[in-house]
This record gives sequence, structure tokens and C-alpha cells, in this order.
Amino acid sequence: MAIESNSICEKYTEVDRISNLPDPLICHILSFLPTKQSVATSTLSTRWKPLWTMVPALDFEDTDKPNPRYHGNKNRMTFIHFVCGVLAVRKPVPLKIFRLQLISPNHSIHFHVRAWIYYAMGHGVEELDLKLFLWRPFELPLNVLRCKSIENLTLYGTILLNCRPESVYLPKVKHLRLLKVKYANEDSFHSLLTGSPHLQKLSVWSVQQDNTMTLNICHPTVEWLSTINEAKDRRFKLKINVPNLKFLSLVDSLYQFDLRNNVVKVTFDLFEHEQQANDPENYSHLFRPLADAQTLTLQYVKSPCFDFSLPMFNNLRSLQLQVRCCQWHLLPNLLESAPNLVNLIINKEDTERPHELSWTEPLHVPKCLELRIRRISLLQFRSLEHEVELIKYILKNAKVLERMDILNGLSDLEESLHIFEIISELPRGSSACKLFLLND
Repeated sequence: MAIESNSICEKYTEVDRISNLPDPLICHILSFLPTKQSVATSTLSTRWKPLWTMVPALDFEDTDKPNPRYHGNKNRMTFIHFVCGVLAVRKPVPLKIFRLQLISPNHSIHFHVRAWIYYAMGHGVEELDLKLFLWRPFELPLNVLRCKSIENLTLYGTILLNCRPESVYLPKVKHLRLLKVKYANEDSFHSLLTGSPHLQKLSVWSVQQDNTMTLNICHPTVEWLSTINEAKDRRFKLKINVPNLKFLSLVDSLYQFDLRNNVVKVTFDLFEHEQQANDPENYSHLFRPLADAQTLTLQYVKSPCFDFSLPMFNNLRSLQLQVRCCQWHLLPNLLESAPNLVNLIINKEDTERPHELSWTEPLHVPKCLELRIRRISLLQFRSLEHEVELIKYILKNAKVLERMDILNGLSDLEESLHIFEIISELPRGSSACKLFLLND
């Protein structure tokens, strides 16, 4: 029996190759874990005991709702003690990443958060990620806005930015995320941008703020911009003047929107408010600044009559339309406005809901469908009658189509094959067109 046990031990000893890796490589692996799990590896063996103290990343999270029995304070002390304890025994090695996610009603937590941030800056942090949901807004220390080591900065939640142009200088920041933060005034947002001279990627999530009615995104080096707008005040305005912009993502219900430069790739999620539904021009003006895009992804959440005028998308080569409840009425208008379209992707979502509008043939075949489009992909196809009619119309009129991919949302393989046989027999305007049916 002893011999058998020794054999098993030898077997598992041979399998444990991770412990034989060099310390820097193990620490790199541990950097992908939350700090709580990284610390827990110290119990594995003597070999592992000190390794977590040299990990170049710290990731702290306490997002549990407060326990009413402790009035929101006592149940937070364990987390505060844990973080302070980790920082106290951690080796003085450079810190690449510092992440903090915290929900707390504790009024004294601001003192600790500030101290933890100073620790990260003192150890040369390169990526600072703060997600804070506190009882009152946490005013970001101005020293953070002059930290020369930070390359990626994420601020999310109840964080207050109160700064002037002369108080901000982030020479290495290339990626900046400002998500649901509060601004003391409009100058604070502008100061943060102007103080980041090498910024390349910017994410902005705007919420209703009485003291900030205009966000002016003006930067000479930004190439990638993502904006989400939740402001419902008609006075709110977003201005974008970014000459080197290549990719733009808009999640919007904006009333005033100004884009002063051409964009190569645009993702546009359009939401509808009740005030907008009765005025088509509220939609029309949102599309005009996007007219020079080469790639457009459009998601339309609701389905009012799509009878407003669209600009001509003469440069558009690739269009992805994400529709809900069979909003096929959007498609003809978009195709008419994109005469040089080559690639079309239609992603149908929420197919279980009642169908509001089905496919109806337009009076004229769009120019791009007849002469330009070479590849079409249909996602979440369920063989509904109007879906088959849409495919029939496309195959008949797409004269230069080379390939059509149909991603099948059906679970029944036999039904899928039957539908594919029906589609395969439909007449095709292009002799070079190949059909591919893919199962989801």
C-alpha cells in the first residue's frame, strides 16, 4: 500500500510543472487573477507562499450590497483591512495594473480609497481602473491627473472631476474611459482631454448633469471614440471635432449632435424617446454627420415609421443592420442611400416577439443590390415566410452577388435541411452566387 501511495505522489509531482516555472512567469500568470484569489495561492505550498507579494497587478473588488444589520459599516471593515494588509506586505515591485471596484455607503471610505490610489501611483502604476459607487461623489485627487506613469485610465461611477487646464498633464495616457462620472463644470472635461496629448482611444458615457450641457470632444490624436448618451434633456449637446478619427461608436438618443470630421467606421445604436417619435427630423439629423463612413453598424431599438430622409452614403462599403421584431422596412431606405455598398450583414434579434413589420418589396431595386453587393450574411434566420420572401428578392435581383451566408437559428436539423433545399431552388440573378447554410 505504501508503494502504491508513493507511486501516486510521484505521478502528481511529475504533473505539477507550474511550480517549476520561474518566479516572474508565475507572477505574470497570477496577475490575471483577482488579488483575493492570488493571495489564496500562498496556501498551496512553501514555494508559492511569497509569490503573490510580487505580482505586478492588484485587483480588488467589493460589490456586495451592504448588510443592514451592520448599518453599512462593520461589514466593510473586512475588505478595508484586507486591502490595507495586502499593500502593507507587498514587495516594492513596479505595479502595472491597479483595479478597484467598490460599492460602499461608508462615509470614511474616501480616506482609504485616496490612500490606495496614492500607493498605486507611488509604485509606477500603468493602468488605473476605478469603479466606485459610493454614498457621496469621490473627488479624484489632482495628483492622479499629473501622474506620468499612467497609460490607461478608467473612471466609472460616483467620481467627481474638478480640474483646470494647468492641473492636468498625463503624457503617457493613450486610452481614457470616462463612464458616468460627474464633472464640476464643462471646463473639467475639456481640461482632461487637453492634458492628455497622446490620447488615442476615448470612451465617454454621459448622464444627466445640470452643470454640464455640452461635451466638446476635440482632440488632434484620438483615432477611436465610443460615446453613450443617457442625457434626456433636450438642451444637451455633443460636439465631436477629432480630425484623425477612424472608428466611432454611438449609443444615442441625442437631440443635438455635431460631427465635424469624416469617419471610416461607425457603430450606431439608436434609441427612441417618446418626445422624438412624433418628429422624424429628430432621427434625420443624427445620420447626416455619418454620411462619409465606409463601414456602418446600425442597431435600431424601436420601430417607428422610417419615413425620414437619409443622407447619401456614397463611401459606404460595408453595412451591418441589427434589427428587432422584423424591422425590414429599414433595409430598402438604407440600400437606396448606399449606392456603392459591397458587403451587407443583417442580424435579426428578438425573433420570439410579435412581428411588427414584415418584408415588403420596394418599388425599385436599389442600385447597390443590383450592381455592387457581392456578399450578404443573414444572421438568426428562422425560415419565417417573410424571411424567405426577403431571400427570394435578394437572390433574384443581386446580379453580381458571389456569396450568401445564412446563419440558421433553428434547432431542428431536418427542418434546416428542408429549408435549405427550398432556398437552393430559388432563381438567382447571379450565376456565380454560392449559398452557405450555417447552424447556430
